[in-house]
Amino acid sequence: MSEDRTKQSENKKIKVVISFIVAVIDINLVVSLEVWTKSASRIAVMLFGGIGAVFFYLLIDNLLKKSEKRLKIHSLVWGIPMAIAYVLGCRMRRDGTALAGLKHLPGLIVQIGCLTVLAAAVVSLALCGRECMGVLRRNVFLQNLRFYKQDGEQCGLRKQYRFGHVWFFSSLVIFICWIPVFLAYYPSVFAYDAEGQLYQVIAHDYSTHHPLLHTLFLGAFFKLGGNLSGSYSAGMAVHSVIQMTLMSAVFGYVIAYLYRKDVSVYVRSILLLFYALFPTNSILALSTTKDVLFSALVLLYTFALHGMVTKPEHGGDNESAERDNNSAKTNNDGDKANDEGKKNWLLYILWTVLMLLFRNNAMYALILAVPCVWFGLYRMRSIKPGMWKKYLICTVAAFVLFALGSISLKEITGARNGSPREMLSVPLQQMARTRVKAEETLPPAMRQEVEHYLPSEWVFAAYNPYLADPVKNRAVIHDNPAGLIKTWIELGVEHPQIYIDAFLDNSIGYWFIEDRTHAQIYGIGTESGFGYLSTDNRTMPAGCEIIERSYLPGLRAYMERIVSENSYQKLPVVRIIFAPAFYWWMLCMYMAVMIYRRAYKMLLPIAFLVIYYLTLLLSPAVLIRYMYPFVVTVPAICCCLRRDLDEFDGKIYNKN
Repeated sequence: MSEDRTKQSENKKIKVVISFIVAVIDINLVVSLEVWTKSASRIAVMLFGGIGAVFFYLLIDNLLKKSEKRLKIHSLVWGIPMAIAYVLGCRMRRDGTALAGLKHLPGLIVQIGCLTVLAAAVVSLALCGRECMGVLRRNVFLQNLRFYKQDGEQCGLRKQYRFGHVWFFSSLVIFICWIPVFLAYYPSVFAYDAEGQLYQVIAHDYSTHHPLLHTLFLGAFFKLGGNLSGSYSAGMAVHSVIQMTLMSAVFGYVIAYLYRKDVSVYVRSILLLFYALFPTNSILALSTTKDVLFSALVLLYTFALHGMVTKPEHGGDNESAERDNNSAKTNNDGDKANDEGKKNWLLYILWTVLMLLFRNNAMYALILAVPCVWFGLYRMRSIKPGMWKKYLICTVAAFVLFALGSISLKEITGARNGSPREMLSVPLQQMARTRVKAEETLPPAMRQEVEHYLPSEWVFAAYNPYLADPVKNRAVIHDNPAGLIKTWIELGVEHPQIYIDAFLDNSIGYWFIEDRTHAQIYGIGTESGFGYLSTDNRTMPAGCEIIERSYLPGLRAYMERIVSENSYQKLPVVRIIFAPAFYWWMLCMYMAVMIYRRAYKMLLPIAFLVIYYLTLLLSPAVLIRYMYPFVVTVPAICCCLRRDLDEFDGKIYNKN
């Protein structure tokens, strides 16, 4: 016994020493990688280093003390991509390149390796955080806060409400909170692609470059204002109110869904406040961009799948409780359950079709996601027999309806096909960066070949490492597309590092939480209306102008400081919530927990989001509106995490 105690004591001392050494190395790496430490005072850097070293030591020591080997392995696996993202992001921000040369490769690997331990320590908190709160879940008092008599009458401490009442109340709260923002930005946030889409409506010259359904939706309110009141601004005000109603209804539905899932009232309240008060939500609810309604449809689609893979909820409202407790109505309940199941499948088809119609690139992500979801449901056939067949049938039906809808809209409007340029954003950026960075070293033949597609007369001035539009919109790609692809490959073989840097710069905001370039791609400032969000009022032809008239100029000035002047970036913790990459890493933590808990079925609802994220990496820029489906969906799905794990553990317990 004494020998075992001595060994344990020695192991603890070794772990303490290792934790201290790694913590000191990591804090020095962070100081060297962060840009602000170069201009900050020595006292500030020393204070940051001292506090950081202590904090890092506590995290790493906590990881090393864990006895479970599987926990450590999972933490390290998820810590590697987090460390890679941080190191590459800092290097791109500091040096403009991820790797200046092969001689710097060992240093890059060492940095990633050391910071992986720190990242793994953070991940371990998420993976084992549920055990820390497990005492609350197992507490007998908390388990018995709710109980009901056989007749369904409540006799516990928590009052039950109907699903519809919670839905209506939550939607109303969100809508009311948005009204002041609507008055401040009256009649709407007429920005992004609204001008181009309404030009199509005015000229009756449609294109599939933007989703036709959204163009017609936006154009309907534009025409409504012109026909009824002679004021196109009034039409856009109606658009704002309708879109606010739709978005608040969707968010309210999710809050009610969480209520039916018995998610904590505190968690639901935080999500409600997030939907109601977070500036991104309130301003985009008034915006004319297609990403708003598309994001709502992604949210509905995700929770439709979530409902498929989780067990049926009971006791969500008084009506369901009465059905469960009244044995005399068993047959009627069965019929109602069948009707409810059919209704849910029909809604799933509807959300899927609309989601595809409101975003062109959603189809590619869904095509890749369907086999993953189908395989997962097939593996669950012993628990949910026939679910995989229904999913496959309904998904095929949704694709057929989408195809019919797309063809019909195109025939009705006579729309032209959009340009394939969008798919070439990253390749063209890579070629342009090569010209800018390595023009002097390019062989004359290769330079002449690239000149066909990216003429030197404009490419040097147009290239922006964070925005592909200036190059993409002017590149010559139609004359010889096969030659373009060949040239792109040959140029990449000669300059692989420039190609990698071009991709990293163009997508940095999607994976680097500390990135700020996504909020200044088009500029910064209240006068321009550009910044984190675009709130500029787009110019329309004479007689069709959308005239701004703020009824709360003080509130508008305050909101503009946040979303146009990017004042939120001055707040160290708050600014992370605004970062597009934050919602991706939140989703990664959700996946990490579910995989660690072997709750693999809970990955099915987010399969589309994961694959859709990969398509965003190839987009022309990093904008928060592109990540908006993640902003509204990921926090909501994470709110279900604990209840889903409780249910999953319950199934394991019952099975054993």
